[in-house]
Amino acid sequence: MKREWKERAKRIGWGSVAIALTGSLLVGCQTNGGKQDGTSPSATTGAEARQKLTVAVTANPNVEDYETNYFTKMIENAMNVDLDFVVLPSNVNEAKTKLSLMISSGEKLPDIINFYLDSTTINDYANKGVIVKLDQYYKDSSLAVNFNKIPDKDYVFTKMKLSNGSVYSLPKYIPLDWNEGPNRAWINAEWMEKLKLKTPTTTDELYEVMKAFVDHDANGNGKKDEIGIIGSKDGWAQRPLVFLMNSFIEANPDRSFFYLKDGKVTPAFTQPEWKEGLEYMNKLVKEGLLSPLSFTQDQTQMKALINVKGGMAGVVASGSYSAFDPAQLENKMTLLAPVKGPKGVAYSPRNATLPDKLWLITKDAKNPELAFKVGDYLLGAGPSYVSRYGEKGVDWSDDPAIVAEYTGDFEKSEGIKAKYAVLKPQIWNNPQNKHWNQMAPGYLPQETAKETGTIKKGDTTATPVWQPIYNKLYVPYFPKNPISSFNFSPDELKKIANSKTTIDLYVNESAVAFITGNKPITQWENYIKELEKMGLADYIAASQAAYDRDK
Repeated sequence: MKREWKERAKRIGWGSVAIALTGSLLVGCQTNGGKQDGTSPSATTGAEARQKLTVAVTANPNVEDYETNYFTKMIENAMNVDLDFVVLPSNVNEAKTKLSLMISSGEKLPDIINFYLDSTTINDYANKGVIVKLDQYYKDSSLAVNFNKIPDKDYVFTKMKLSNGSVYSLPKYIPLDWNEGPNRAWINAEWMEKLKLKTPTTTDELYEVMKAFVDHDANGNGKKDEIGIIGSKDGWAQRPLVFLMNSFIEANPDRSFFYLKDGKVTPAFTQPEWKEGLEYMNKLVKEGLLSPLSFTQDQTQMKALINVKGGMAGVVASGSYSAFDPAQLENKMTLLAPVKGPKGVAYSPRNATLPDKLWLITKDAKNPELAFKVGDYLLGAGPSYVSRYGEKGVDWSDDPAIVAEYTGDFEKSEGIKAKYAVLKPQIWNNPQNKHWNQMAPGYLPQETAKETGTIKKGDTTATPVWQPIYNKLYVPYFPKNPISSFNFSPDELKKIANSKTTIDLYVNESAVAFITGNKPITQWENYIKELEKMGLADYIAASQAAYDRDK
């Protein structure tokens, strides 16, 4: 029986970013006569009755129906199971609340929890025995078939461990340089060409270029309405503060602006270089080059502002090219490499790919071993393809005759021809019934991104492929020893909970205040003293312990 509150209408979970195809279609875990590549929803099964597995997911407007989904049918037939879905609200906080109520009320839990939970929640569920420890299944080579084929399996296993040293989930591990360094900036090449400007490589040169944009009617509308650089407060990597600060010091917002200095976890936001970066950005604001709207507008408002005929901004901070409307800008925005500051440094903050923790098996699972086997099946090459690109032969293909019609994304830059073709890239950002929008365990190696073709030969309307350009302009600026993660223990989180939240907020609010001039830079020493009062020393100590545990 379906749950009474289970939705049968449109569903889904979380969006993801574009990823690479994998090299091999062979799936190590096959059962009951399923097709070898593991991508067919019509594989034959044995005569035995299918076992039911209930899976908690979150609703998603881009997944039409989990029950009839192509990916679902593929899993059911390949593994001889019947998947029954408990669909929680699309908002992750609401979903967590719903799940928490189920646990506290003693309601029987689904066999599997398959959506993103934060580390604190997973730690709590593990300590309370809500979810099952999976170490023993990983050690069984007959169960962890596809996991053991991952070249970086030791790294993945380590990064999935909780602070107690055990693993309670299966991974979605899709390393890709493009996703590891999202803090990018784009510059208006049309304006550059019109004003006969050279691409800036330093903060001083960037200042001069933006000044020319603003002072010389770069968009040609007869008004002084041009913006030097702009971003938003909430879009994906759309904070100009991050791009510009990394010309002075390694500053990664995803690590709370901590970095490694002589092997020690150090707050960038207390260093002299951070202060220099704030002073530079304050200068840009004072001269009308850095728009203060960057700190108050959302991504929708930014997009509406910059996508007018002729353009409004010379430089835009954004992790994705989707911020721009090609019809208005005619693809004239191009990637701007990190610029060097007065001390000759430039960084592109790197977040080394960590495995997402999915497919948590609960204490109420009737057959946890089967639940694990299904999760491991999803780590195979074929299911991982389908999880991202949809149906083989319809949405993507490895047929040489079809692939020959596509230009490899890295063909021009590195001479690598495509082995795979993405036939329907639009399937990703629109409602579809082919996959779960990649909300499932999976593994696709980074190397095969270079063997992918996403643009059909002769198509002049397609958005440019930026990954090869990004690899050339940004990857060389990745820090040599970035902090990959902080694996806080529950006790550490409890100890620093208030100070961490307060300090993180204070650092960001103070940075904006210093940049916009609402707080004079003469208040720097008071700012440092306030951080110390908030418990900065304990925050640093806990972060060091969490880093040491996970490095």
